[in-house]
Amino acid sequence: MKKTALFILAAGVVSFMALPVNAQKKVTLQEVQKETQKTEAAQAVAAPPANTAQATPGNSNAAQAPAVPVPLTCTWDVTDYDFGKNVMQLKPASATFTMKNAGKDPVTITLVQPSCGCTSPKYTKEPIKPGEKGEVVLTYDAKISGFFSKSAQVKLSDGQKYVLTIKGEVQKDEATPAAAPAQVAPVKK
Repeated sequence: MKKTALFILAAGVVSFMALPVNAQKKVTLQEVQKETQKTEAAQAVAAPPANTAQATPGNSNAAQAPAVPVPLTCTWDVTDYDFGKNVMQLKPASATFTMKNAGKDPVTITLVQPSCGCTSPKYTKEPIKPGEKGEVVLTYDAKISGFFSKSAQVKLSDGQKYVLTIKGEVQKDEATPAAAPAQVAPVKK
């Protein structure tokens, strides 16, 4: 049973790795919010009027208010950065993403959460006033050669969330000697 499950998992991984990266569809936050609004509108049409719902134990629909999407007030110069093949192994690569506050109120970047520990963020900590810009810098450590694709979720004080992505291919530095295995001294008895 375990062997079958491992085989299926391995076959799935191999199939996924065989797909070309550019065959994956990129979706913007605006497209996601439009789809969410369409879905909510369709559900509102199909749902019974609010005054007919009875608040009874187990009827959670009676107490729920429809979700209101957060209006987008910030714009980014780019949300995806491709380093191409210009990253050398053991030389960290950084991408700067610039955000402009197009809203009426100041916003603060409250959190930048990378998808893994190999990517470190730096970002504007001060409130970003209307019309001003802030930055998020994502740095990939480039310890491992080969293709990489990393992301970071950016959360703002007004409830907005964005995903920034960096990708590229780390080239092995031929001038750097391969790490020699650690020498173990013999144990004296």
